[in-house]
Amino acid sequence: MKYRPNSRDATRPRSYPRFCPRILQRRGTAAVLSMVYLVIFGSLAAAMAIVAQGNLSTADTHLRSHRATATSETGLRYMIFQLNQASAAVTTRDGIIDATNSPALWVRVRDTLVATMANNPHNQAEPVVVGSTLTVGPIAPGAGEPSFTATLTPHPITGENYAAAYYQRPPFSTLNPAVTSSTPLDVTWVRVRVTSNDGGITRSVQVDFQIDKKIPYAVLSKSRVMIGRNVMIDGPLGSRFTETHLTNGHPIQMASDFYGMHASLDTQLDALVAILNTNDHDGDNRISLASSSETTGITDPQDLDLNADGYVDDYDYFLGQYDANGDTAVTAVELDTAADINAAQLLQLIDTFGDPYRSGYNDGRIDGYDRYAKLRGQVDLEATFDSWNDGAAGGNIQAYYRGPVHADKGELPIEFGSSEISQHDYVASDFDVTAFASLATGDLQTQDELQAALNDPSDPTSPQPLDQTAFEEAPFGAPHPYDYYDRPIYENMLFTNVRIPAGSNALFRNCTFVGCTFVETETANTDANYNYAGMVGADGTPLYPGTVAVVGGAPVTDTKTIANNLRFDGCTFEGAVVSEVPQAFSHVRNKINFTGQTQFNIEGSLSLSDAEKKLYRRSTIFTPHYSVEMGTFIDPTSSTETVNLSGTIVAGVFDIRGQVTINGTVLTTFDATSNQTPVLGETSPQFNTTLGYFSSAQGDHEAELPATGVGVIQVTYDDDMPLPDGILGPIQVKPVMATYFEGGAS
Repeated sequence: MKYRPNSRDATRPRSYPRFCPRILQRRGTAAVLSMVYLVIFGSLAAAMAIVAQGNLSTADTHLRSHRATATSETGLRYMIFQLNQASAAVTTRDGIIDATNSPALWVRVRDTLVATMANNPHNQAEPVVVGSTLTVGPIAPGAGEPSFTATLTPHPITGENYAAAYYQRPPFSTLNPAVTSSTPLDVTWVRVRVTSNDGGITRSVQVDFQIDKKIPYAVLSKSRVMIGRNVMIDGPLGSRFTETHLTNGHPIQMASDFYGMHASLDTQLDALVAILNTNDHDGDNRISLASSSETTGITDPQDLDLNADGYVDDYDYFLGQYDANGDTAVTAVELDTAADINAAQLLQLIDTFGDPYRSGYNDGRIDGYDRYAKLRGQVDLEATFDSWNDGAAGGNIQAYYRGPVHADKGELPIEFGSSEISQHDYVASDFDVTAFASLATGDLQTQDELQAALNDPSDPTSPQPLDQTAFEEAPFGAPHPYDYYDRPIYENMLFTNVRIPAGSNALFRNCTFVGCTFVETETANTDANYNYAGMVGADGTPLYPGTVAVVGGAPVTDTKTIANNLRFDGCTFEGAVVSEVPQAFSHVRNKINFTGQTQFNIEGSLSLSDAEKKLYRRSTIFTPHYSVEMGTFIDPTSSTETVNLSGTIVAGVFDIRGQVTINGTVLTTFDATSNQTPVLGETSPQFNTTLGYFSSAQGDHEAELPATGVGVIQVTYDDDMPLPDGILGPIQVKPVMATYFEGGAS
């Protein structure tokens, strides 16, 4: 049957499937979600962009901040260098820098800075002084780098709060008096502030500098320096000797304190020298376990470091030889000091060196508390490494330069061709003794005659008669003397502010000298024959008959009559020994020899005022261009053969032997140059500053090694000791790094 749609169906419009109500309710949801996600992702993108931009900005700020700080630090180091150079050109004869002389000295330093720093290609502005402040810069360290500006202002600074917390710390709080609003930093202090700006970021650093005058060496010599066994030095050492091509021409010659004690130990120390010659790269005479280049070729080097200080040196081999129980200490029993004077003196040397209040001081043993070093400080040499190594050293400097050297942190143990030492080239004309001479008003003849009249024949300790003489060699006790003197003897006498006339050539025995003991001599002593006119042998006959020296235009057949060669034996000095300054060094005629139990008892003096004590402790011996012998040539074991000194010790050449303690500085003025009087031929190495004993074959032609004992010599540099007046030398404007402060723009 043919299908016919229902009429109803036929008329009904075509229909579509009906939607579920749920579907009708979700209509537009996707669009909403899309917009939500778009907002979220857009926000995240914006946030990420902001964060990224912020990070870039923060990083840029940090970069600029660090660059500004680093530039300020660079500027500070630059100003330290410039101040070192400028202050080295400013000299004074004043020994103490205080409120009376520092303002004028600072003006000289400041004006030198202005002159030397002007027209520098890095300057963006020229140095200018406004009021009391010197402004340097801006200075551009390099292309594209931020610049820095330095201001230098002497204290006290207007508007500065000296009661602020900034000053309640060392070194301000430890000054005498401490810094307060009523006692601000004085005019010996200068503030250096360096500021740098990098793209709007400003940073600054500041340090307070102090104006001072020092000779920053324990030993500073124009001749070569010889440091023997049983000698320890705490402080820098400098030698200007440069004739290193000659035999024994070592600018510094240093013997190990442990060499010569035991044959087995000597063998080990010789082997160490061979290792040091190839492996020691910094000149401290030690092998650093932290340096692979220094331990190259050494099997198990850590096993050689017996005291576990990170280094291998001759002290470790000493421990290996004598530390029987392995406790890293050596006692008197282990050293057998009762049978060996050298061992006993070595124990005394190391155990009693340094601060008496330190742990382990004089406890009868050598251990880590004693912090042994042959030399503690930097060695500055004017000679170059190649000239010495290729010359007198024969390619092996360590054979002549032994013993551990402990330099300060950041310093080289030894510096060749040192620029520092060039700032301290003292010549005879740099010394003025006028102030001391004015203090010596006492007449020798008057004082000795009054006391000789008090002689008691039954009392050997009373002043002795004046008719006694002694014919003796000079130097006294030397195996190789070069002249003989017939000396008048002054014994058991007291002299006060006495002048010893030229030509005295006396022997003072068991005498006490109070105040300034002033030695007169002929200063016009430049004639080549000055040493030889009047020279005699052991039998008193002339060695060079007919020799004449011309002095002041007049011929002199015996220069002993106008010079002064003295010996003080067992004397006590409550004050200073000072001499006139001869123009030339004539060691035969102008010599002072101290023997016996010489004492410089300034602090314990009942005759000196406090002001006089302060004056004399600054220099117990001030004898420029004089030859000075300290101690004994023959008896370094005697309990009476001791010498104690303090202050700045000045001489032409110093020979220190026996048992000597020096707290201060040894400064020598004679520049030994071959073929220049009194140096005959190429013998300049024979004119040396000697601490301890060496043989004549090693260049010490006045002494030989004693048969028993080599003495005890300790030299300690005292940075707090002011110099005596009369030395024309440079000042220093030194940064006191404990005052360092890092701040903002103001």
